[in-house]
Amino acid sequence: MKNSGELPALRIGDIQYLNSWPVTYALRKGIVPSTLQFVPGVPSDLNRRLLVGELDASAVSSMMYLRHMDELTPVPGLCIRSDRGVHSVLVVSREPLATLKGRTIGLSNQGATTPVLLKILSQARQLKINLEPTPLRFPEILQEYPAALLIGDEALEASQSSDHFQWWDLGEAWNQWTGHPFVYAVWVVRRSLVERNPELLEQLKENLEASYQWGRAHQKELIGAMRKIFPFESNFLKLYLDALSYRLDSKAWVGLVRFAKEAELLEELPIGTAKKLARIGKDELVEVA
Repeated sequence: MKNSGELPALRIGDIQYLNSWPVTYALRKGIVPSTLQFVPGVPSDLNRRLLVGELDASAVSSMMYLRHMDELTPVPGLCIRSDRGVHSVLVVSREPLATLKGRTIGLSNQGATTPVLLKILSQARQLKINLEPTPLRFPEILQEYPAALLIGDEALEASQSSDHFQWWDLGEAWNQWTGHPFVYAVWVVRRSLVERNPELLEQLKENLEASYQWGRAHQKELIGAMRKIFPFESNFLKLYLDALSYRLDSKAWVGLVRFAKEAELLEELPIGTAKKLARIGKDELVEVA
């Protein structure tokens, strides 16, 4: 590989969610040196900027990648996934889950992946839940709707609430139903950049991997930094981070392919997406566990 100083600096989208910190924190703070230029933003804005070329790379949701596989190349080896319950992708309800059949629940964050995941799981359980986007946030959303789909830090807040809500952890439900991990997000580079300069992909992989290894080795320090910004106790943050996995290995890729197949059945993805994804995993990108 060429020395990274000979390569152009990559502009990488930076979503400040808790689940990305173990991979990006050491890079953002300069603990792991790199030429990466982090650009903060909300997912929808970073997605737009990535697709029009204002960014070179970013973490993106699984559905964002699946809908733009021809334009984006995943960084080998790293993703955000869970193999069990994770407390950050929840249907939170004032009522038992069975009573939600056929009803409308609130969608407080208009992400691309989790609504599709809920549609898949609710169909499997014959619940036929309807989703309605709303600007309301937790806890106000549960004054307007019998239940809500919450993700990320908002879901973590709900899981720690003293109110007696019921919740359905979609990561856990997916694993119990399929036996596969669920991949929430992957790091990607614009494919046109990789085709012109393949070393860029290797550069980004090495940078993210080094930052992730630092995060694993310094979890206590990482959690201390999180607590300065996020309103969660250390023990809860440790449990949350331990519930996540960051390996984009063959098991994760199989889970992603299964998700693509189920999304095709709901007409959320074009037919053939899963087959294309399976070929990419086999031929190019997955590090076998």
